[in-house]
Amino acid sequence: MLEIRDLRSAYGRIEVLHGLDLDVQRNEIVCLIGGNGAGKTTLLRAISGVQPVTGGSITFEGQDITGLPAEKRVALGIAQVPEGRQIFGGLTVEDNLNLGGWLNGGGTQKERDDIYALFPILHEKRALQAGGLSGGQQQMLAIGRALMSRPRLLLLDEPSMGLAPVLVEQVFGVIENLQQRGITILLVEQNAAAALAKSNRGFVIETGDITHSGASSDLIGDPKLREAYLGQ
Repeated sequence: MLEIRDLRSAYGRIEVLHGLDLDVQRNEIVCLIGGNGAGKTTLLRAISGVQPVTGGSITFEGQDITGLPAEKRVALGIAQVPEGRQIFGGLTVEDNLNLGGWLNGGGTQKERDDIYALFPILHEKRALQAGGLSGGQQQMLAIGRALMSRPRLLLLDEPSMGLAPVLVEQVFGVIENLQQRGITILLVEQNAAAALAKSNRGFVIETGDITHSGASSDLIGDPKLREAYLGQ
């Protein structure tokens, strides 16, 4: 579904991605783990079209999208849930969802109802300002907003950041549910143990390069990775 070849990206004269390769197959959960500053968020931003690339290619479902603007990538079926949620705090919960479906005329009531079924608390608070939600509720809203664009590939950037353990488990349960619905997921996550436990395959990125890749079960069993990322 997604093929990235020799991808390079920079902030000014500082190159952050150094020609990395990555692929995601249809209906997989693929996780990307690595330390702070390794280039994880830059890679997601490059895929979604909000971070310029300086070399290489991004192919989605057989189409080269390297030069496409972000909104055209959304129309093709790529949506990102950004790090830090970035909801519109001054708007209502429902208005946030409607903005997620702006390419589809604001989405349909059925689509909103599907989101509310997935996150019942959002239905309860649908008329309230989104800025008043708890951190976990804001994360649910950010995921729901992305789903309103009808994605086939969902990019999740640190969905468990700052959440209590019980909410982390709930978020990962939702991720598994989305895979069962046929949505392919590329997951960036500092909680490496949870990400590897819930994903099919994984990539390790260090200072802008992919250093390890393989089945998540194999990565979990790698002694060096366990010491570096799992604290074991």
